[in-house]
Amino acid sequence: MKRHAAFLMCYNQLHLTKQAFDSLRAQDIGPLEILVINNGSTDGTREWLNEQELKHHAENSMHKVMVMHRATNESPVAMFNYGAQLLFGAWGYDHFLAVANDVVIPPNAYRLMNEYPRGIVTASQTGEKEFARVEEAHAASECTPMAIALFRKWVWDALITKDGYFYDEGYFNYASDCDLALRISSCGIRGVQLDLPYYHSGSATIKLAPPDEQHDMYAQADVDRAYFESKWGFKVDALEYGACAVDINFTGRPRATENV
Repeated sequence: MKRHAAFLMCYNQLHLTKQAFDSLRAQDIGPLEILVINNGSTDGTREWLNEQELKHHAENSMHKVMVMHRATNESPVAMFNYGAQLLFGAWGYDHFLAVANDVVIPPNAYRLMNEYPRGIVTASQTGEKEFARVEEAHAASECTPMAIALFRKWVWDALITKDGYFYDEGYFNYASDCDLALRISSCGIRGVQLDLPYYHSGSATIKLAPPDEQHDMYAQADVDRAYFESKWGFKVDALEYGACAVDINFTGRPRATENV
């Protein structure tokens, strides 16, 4: 039987984490090994996740749940790299589905996304909780990773061979997905976005955080965006970003040095 894994990272917002976790468990692709990294939550998430891990073990569930905790909130980029290293390296998976903790995915999401052999496969987010379920998924566009994404090991191998890392840990979190899009473009790798809908509450971590945490998160987002601009030579929302992401001549260097 082919092995399938999923990766969920969470920071507070336990009510949303429960929904995301339950929608992962409902996937119809077969047994899953679900890796959950609790990135410093302080709202009861740790205790609830420990209960889920013990429950799945005691009930001999078809799904295996592995929970890891961080004492404080660390860089989500670094945590993702760590999770990918475990899943692709130590645990030997050739693909996994990553989901944010503020999404709800349909039961057939993993199965339909896995039918597409591209290195990165995403779906189409909606703010409507009662979204229409589709039985077939079709490609809608090429795009960067989103709140849910299926990653294949050969993409991970390509990027760590080229750059030494999967996501660039010069970012704490923000703009790292756009950076990844430019780097996979330089390798000739194209992701695909399907018309498969899923619910995404949208930046719930920052929107629902206490005011002092919100201030820190917005400040960090500015730092990350500045790092992106210093690295690539244009802002993350500039037209050059979209142009480079689809340019077959893009070599992964800032435009200013392309012909140097």
